[in-house]
Amino acid sequence: MKSNAKKTVSLFQAIELRRSGLVEVIPLLVLAAHEDDETIGASVILQHASDCKIVFLTDGAPRDRCFWPSLAALTSREKYAEVRRSEAIAALSVAGVSRKQVHWLGAVDQEAISEIVRLVEDFTVLIQRHRPKFIITHSYEGGHPDHDAAALVADLALKTSSRNGSPVPELIEMSSYHARDGRCVTGEFLPRDDAQELVSRLTPQELEMKQQMLARYESQREVLKYFSAGEERFRSAPNYDFSHPPHVGKLWYECMGWPMNGAHWRELAADALSHFETKSALENICG
Repeated sequence: MKSNAKKTVSLFQAIELRRSGLVEVIPLLVLAAHEDDETIGASVILQHASDCKIVFLTDGAPRDRCFWPSLAALTSREKYAEVRRSEAIAALSVAGVSRKQVHWLGAVDQEAISEIVRLVEDFTVLIQRHRPKFIITHSYEGGHPDHDAAALVADLALKTSSRNGSPVPELIEMSSYHARDGRCVTGEFLPRDDAQELVSRLTPQELEMKQQMLARYESQREVLKYFSAGEERFRSAPNYDFSHPPHVGKLWYECMGWPMNGAHWRELAADALSHFETKSALENICG
């Protein structure tokens, strides 16, 4: 096992100890872009981490109705957000995660990068309040602009926390999806030479619970059918350059023709990076 995988290994050592009843709690935060991402990518963690807080970056409801499911109850974007919130609470309760363990940062679906400074500041507060040992979030891979925004939020929040002298959690990624040869690849990471992944194959009991959790996301049924449930992949977060595309060619959300494109996303990301670099420099000058 390469040394750059040690953080991921330490998380799974903790999970195995929890499975064996040798540790009582594993303090961690899961930063998911949307309601259902946490179950798709990290259900095995949720099932065994008793001291787990879930943070949703967005409310799961895009502005454009063409991205909403066909549900009679959806009369407004706010109504759709309520549906997604209720589904998340129901799904997480299956894994023993209570409502009080769940927090929403409230960005609009597909538009998180437009609120990135506020989201970083809010997530930094949560890190300092809960002091997790691990943070699990998305990788930067161009599948969804909000997934990429979650990766950026976690990166900047951890850097801000370290400057404040707070203990820095270990940042772990869960797989989501990305484009490869013009098609969508789910449940895998973009390959990187500097990142060693670990594959968790769910036991029959874990798989059954995951399927029960996914079933609570009734509004997302058409999307969820493209994800296999039997394996989940994790790795220690690499050092990303968010000013460059995550891969050559069209990103998946560009293939889908969404309003956001990679060039504009990276412009907004660069503004945020500059903002926090300037803020850090001023803090160093002022002591």
